[in-house]
Amino acid sequence: MSLVIMKHSVKASMLSNCTVLVTLLILCSFLLVGCIKAPSETNKTYVERLSSTLDVAAVEPTPLKQLSLLPPAPLEKNNITLGIVELAGISHCNLNVLISEHNNQLGKTAGAASQLKYQINFIQSAQVCLNSIDKNSSIFSKIQKAKTYKQTHLMHYFNTMLFKERELNQTWQLTSTELSKEPAGYSDTLHALKQLVAIKQKISSQEFYSINANAIFSALEQLNKYQFNQALIQSARTQVVLNNSATKFVKTLNLNDFCPVGKNNKKAKIISNVFQKFYLKDIQPYQAQLTGYLEELQPLYKELWFKQSITSEPINNLIKLKSSNNLLNLLKSSAKNHVIWWQSFYKTCEISPI
Repeated sequence: MSLVIMKHSVKASMLSNCTVLVTLLILCSFLLVGCIKAPSETNKTYVERLSSTLDVAAVEPTPLKQLSLLPPAPLEKNNITLGIVELAGISHCNLNVLISEHNNQLGKTAGAASQLKYQINFIQSAQVCLNSIDKNSSIFSKIQKAKTYKQTHLMHYFNTMLFKERELNQTWQLTSTELSKEPAGYSDTLHALKQLVAIKQKISSQEFYSINANAIFSALEQLNKYQFNQALIQSARTQVVLNNSATKFVKTLNLNDFCPVGKNNKKAKIISNVFQKFYLKDIQPYQAQLTGYLEELQPLYKELWFKQSITSEPINNLIKLKSSNNLLNLLKSSAKNHVIWWQSFYKTCEISPI
């Protein structure tokens, strides 16, 4: 009996030790995540080092403003209804099941994406049903009118999804999360946006019967999994602001103060090292990475959001292609302007940047 108790005690001790080990590993993982610095911290350190070396106060970055979407306009009321007897009359159609499911309690509380999917499924199922019933019947007329109504307003349901579904509207919301230097989810996000763009294009061209309604939730699932778009927009906007404030700061400097003709330029060499260590080695490659993502994704943002009834002017400006004020070009130009000052610095101080 004592041997059995002893074995149980050993097993309990081992289980206890395993529990402690797992707990420690979890705590360590949280600590590691918490210790990972946001990329913008490098920008701040870069300017702080320049400021402390030159004993000149840095320029404070302009805080980012929230980008707001506009509520979709109310849709004109649809008074077309089918009674129980009429629904029974189309029991041979898939449309019967579709309408019944939509009218139950679950259908009444469906989100914007579910509503869009229902409208698409109704349009696609309605024609099949119409082909099987008497064209002179009242139910034929009602289904035809309902189908026409839904086709006319399908883009409204699509825009409502953009406005209401968190996976989409959060794209433009401020967040504390920046895109890491080795982010996950880019290819999945690209594919998800392409799926949504394809649906919108088919709505625009009235190719209703070739829309893949199932792609709606497939796309939203991928966007929710990675939240790549929101982090990318946040990071790019942040880098633009930090570039501009850093450039504004260095432009307050007088090159002759630390590159005097015929005198020691030790301070110039120190700030050159700061520029190379932080900006050239770390900040510039990160911004080039953001530029690459935007070059691929910004055209898709434009396809989805530009000049829609729910899109505010600040968002339109950020995604308007071939504009100097779109986010991609703002990032490029802000980086270029900063480097131009340093080119002047190296020329004046006669220091090689390499």
